[in-house]
Amino acid sequence: MNSDVILNQFLLEYQFRIGKDTLTHYLINVRQLLHFTGKSIDSVTKSDILGWLGYLKKKKYKPWTVWGKLTSLKTFFKYCLEEGYIHKNPAETIPFPRIEEKLPYYLSLDQLGKVRELLQGRLEERAILEVLYATGVRISELCAMKKEDINWSERIIHIPKGKYKKGRIVLFTRNCEEHLKRYLDSRRDNQPYVFLSVVLKNRPIDKNTVGSRFRKYSKCLEFKFTPHTIRYTFTAHLAQKGMPLECIQTLLGHEEPQQTRYYARLYNHSRTELYDEYM
Repeated sequence: MNSDVILNQFLLEYQFRIGKDTLTHYLINVRQLLHFTGKSIDSVTKSDILGWLGYLKKKKYKPWTVWGKLTSLKTFFKYCLEEGYIHKNPAETIPFPRIEEKLPYYLSLDQLGKVRELLQGRLEERAILEVLYATGVRISELCAMKKEDINWSERIIHIPKGKYKKGRIVLFTRNCEEHLKRYLDSRRDNQPYVFLSVVLKNRPIDKNTVGSRFRKYSKCLEFKFTPHTIRYTFTAHLAQKGMPLECIQTLLGHEEPQQTRYYARLYNHSRTELYDEYM
């Protein structure tokens, strides 16, 4: 079967399984491999893939980039094998590159306290911080959040479409509830989004606006952090309070093995730090 036809079939099959951007990258990576080898999908061998990965290494591609490209190939050729387009998965036994992983940076309770102090009186900005810290949601999920997603009596928020197009439930604290209610009560509009664009009041706030604000906070406080740092902080602080890793991963909406491993290292590091405080 023609390679373009197979790629289109893969697109149709996976468009409801993974995010649009991720799927786009998968297709780009497969096309790059095919262009490099000059072969059709059913002719690609393990040696071809190893040759392409070696080429990427010589071109100084970062290990995480190569990891991502190999993940794309493994997923795609597994699909091809299942559908009978190929008789053997050429990517199946290829090992992922070794990566020296640095632990993600997260805020201490003292640093978090300084951020809260900085945002005192800024209702919307403080509410954003508290929602990020209490729920561990991704910035894209925060921006898309609607009022109807919030269950105040149960203190839960429904995330209808996460990164991998699967909904989940996240929890929020009484402290978060207090600041979020105070902000929403100050609003004089009927817009459905929890946080609104500063330019178009009928649209949700965008990631660039939130990111820009966090850069300003970093400059004022003289320690760097981003919205995603708060997600790491959420993970580390829950680990230090004794929540099982499996529960944290459910709240984070994680499924991919590399994400699981990455956050597991953060979890273990956080628990060790807690242990050291008592010894």
